[in-house]
Amino acid sequence: MLKHLTQFYRPATIEEACALLAAKDRRNAVLAGGTHIAAVNDSTIEGLIDLGGLNLSYIRRTEEGYAIGAMTPVQDIFKSSMLVGPSGQLLRAAAGKIGSTLLRHSITAGGNLMALFPWSDLPPVLLALDAQALCRRGVPKRTVAVKNLIETGPRHYMEQGEILVELQVPEYGRGTGVAFHKFSKTANDYAMITVAVRITMQGETVKEARIALNAVCKKAQRRPDAEKQLENMVPTPERVAAAAAAAARDLDMTTDYRASREYREEVLPVFVRRCIDEALRQARI
Repeated sequence: MLKHLTQFYRPATIEEACALLAAKDRRNAVLAGGTHIAAVNDSTIEGLIDLGGLNLSYIRRTEEGYAIGAMTPVQDIFKSSMLVGPSGQLLRAAAGKIGSTLLRHSITAGGNLMALFPWSDLPPVLLALDAQALCRRGVPKRTVAVKNLIETGPRHYMEQGEILVELQVPEYGRGTGVAFHKFSKTANDYAMITVAVRITMQGETVKEARIALNAVCKKAQRRPDAEKQLENMVPTPERVAAAAAAAARDLDMTTDYRASREYREEVLPVFVRRCIDEALRQARI
């Protein structure tokens, strides 16, 4: 509950929004889709900055791949006919698993990343795709790796008055396969395990492997030890099994009322192996 909320702003420009966020005379917070802020219990927040009027809801083709506005509802990503190829497939697969249809019309692409909940479905996909985030602090802007943003934590990584405005996702052509799996008790429940995999082949060898997880850990993360089991190798069932096992090794596994740590440790390698197998199958087509 925002007990001291007294102001609501609807800026007309990004510069105005950044200035409001950087204001020192009151504590303002960004309002995107509203699903995160509705659950916030912060008595220091005095104003909300609604980003709905900044034209940040879009999906565009670029020379490198796709640009997705931070205010784009995840339902638009799920239903987009523009998002094709491996990157589009992985983005749409994850977006379609986020909550219910009603919630997907409210939850935004940028909000799903910035809130960084353990159960958020887009962050592991963005990690697997080596996505970048375009941030604005008024006129100045910078492009940062989503990996760095997640590892540091958005609240610590973002500068005072800085706003995420766009996600930039590279496209991958033939020789790349992807897979996404969300394991939850019901279709609309929070995830217990989320796995996103991208495999890029060069001939019969794995050129790049990206294995990212969420829900089994406190925040989305790549598993570099698992990736190294595949990269610059000809993938065999034994190497795939070794990569799946490495993905679960030395992981600070979550335990909660949905599933115990021991249960997640047991089933996680199975889902990782299945995702690697599916990504390899697609990469070889």
